[in-house]
Amino acid sequence: MCTTIGFAYKQGQVFGRTLELALTLDNKILYIPQGKKKIQTLDKDYSSKYNTLGTGFFEIESFGDGINEHGLMGSTNYFQGYATFADEAVDGKMNMDTANAFDYLLTSCKNIAEVKAAANEMNLLAEFKGNPALANHFFFMDAEGDSLVLEPKKGELVTYDNPYGVLTNSPEFPWHRENLKNYIHLKAENTDTSSINGEEIIQFGEGTGMLGLPGDFTPPSRFVRAAYFISTTDKELDRIPAILQGFRILSQFDIPVGSVVDPRENRADKTLYSSIMDTQTLSYHIKTHSNINLQSFSLEDFKDEREIHFVELEKEMKL
Repeated sequence: MCTTIGFAYKQGQVFGRTLELALTLDNKILYIPQGKKKIQTLDKDYSSKYNTLGTGFFEIESFGDGINEHGLMGSTNYFQGYATFADEAVDGKMNMDTANAFDYLLTSCKNIAEVKAAANEMNLLAEFKGNPALANHFFFMDAEGDSLVLEPKKGELVTYDNPYGVLTNSPEFPWHRENLKNYIHLKAENTDTSSINGEEIIQFGEGTGMLGLPGDFTPPSRFVRAAYFISTTDKELDRIPAILQGFRILSQFDIPVGSVVDPRENRADKTLYSSIMDTQTLSYHIKTHSNINLQSFSLEDFKDEREIHFVELEKEMKL
């Protein structure tokens, strides 16, 4: 499970995500300098164009999410049952897999317009160099606040403008967009009283404006919840309050261990990490399952780094 959000603040944009699994991944901070990442297609290899910072796993030189030097930010989310791929290569296209496609877009595009153009050149294969495709879809936001969802359908990356600033998981983005119509009554303002057959009904307490907001962990419910939290966020926040607001929103999707269990394998889902990036300082902030203290990094920290670099996160809190 993943929930990704993005919204504007006074000086820029923030963007971030949660990652939930029933497994433990050794996630690290990953920095890739311009020109150092080899992005593979069937026909040729491409080099990354821009310095990029984000999260990787183990020692794999590939991003789960990140921000590049132009402020383009992206996240790759699980898309079970809906991602479909091409069985054959297409002449004139970049024939590749989802992981290389995401890395190419994040490290080689400046903005959403370039993401759209590059995605149109891609053909995502069901099998790439002996490995099956990962069922993922993508969410990108740039420094101007433009945002885009990309979903693989028969190998093509179908693009959708994303005014809601949210992506979760399956089903397809247009379905989530339509589902919001079921929640048009939600609002930030409380309803103090109502009347039934002339009899006054008084609220129990605060929060009646959001009465009926879905609280479970399914992708549709998380999408609705995140969309309304984004919609009620003040767009005139300064940078630090905006980063903290991002983490407060993402905390609504933290899974208390034991509350979501896969009965087939008796494994409990948990939130492995939550991250927030911001475009003003090109920074990346993260808290993990075992350490909820924020750990912060910026592209400026790596200005003298000439090679791909992994940074170990502090695993445990110091209490």
